[in-house]
Amino acid sequence: MDSAHQLGGYPAVVRTDCGTENNTVAAIQCFVADDCSAHVYGTSLGNQRIEAWWSFFRRCRSQWWIELFEDLVAFEVFHPGCEKEVECLRYCFMEVIQQDLDAVRQQWNTHRIRPSAGARCPAGVPDELFYLPRPPAINCMRTPIRNLPPQITDELEVPQICVNVDLKAYFDYLCHFHNWEKPTNPDSATQLYFKLVMQF
Repeated sequence: MDSAHQLGGYPAVVRTDCGTENNTVAAIQCFVADDCSAHVYGTSLGNQRIEAWWSFFRRCRSQWWIELFEDLVAFEVFHPGCEKEVECLRYCFMEVIQQDLDAVRQQWNTHRIRPSAGARCPAGVPDELFYLPRPPAINCMRTPIRNLPPQITDELEVPQICVNVDLKAYFDYLCHFHNWEKPTNPDSATQLYFKLVMQF
């Protein structure tokens, strides 16, 4: 939803697999386009290109984060079922992980895709292909922003650093009281996590 608002519109057509997480996507797309054919379900077998990219992302980026959190569990400083520790982990790492994801997005959108024989997609830099399409390409952002009905907006999750507002207020208080700075990288996030869990 943030991306649609930043770009000033929705795609003309969206294709997803049948995963339950895509039900809301389908509802939004059909509503804003006022056309049920603006969303198409397909098999995940047809998503080879994005599935290959997810595999690359896992190997080169997200696996590092997974191993970091597995280490916290192995050293018994994080217990996945403990609400305080889960909220503390979110408080310390959520923005740092988002910065990392933003860097991945920026890197992908500005890298050059080399031409390949038989490819149906054009070669070039994704941002240039999207914002400056060459003929015969068309602008696929055809559906303007519309207000969504409550039946859809009630299903949307608002991103939150902490679900428990009381714990977030407590963490904010501790950081302010001790002059602990906001984490900017995994090391400082880990250090802040250790400091906060010691206060429980």
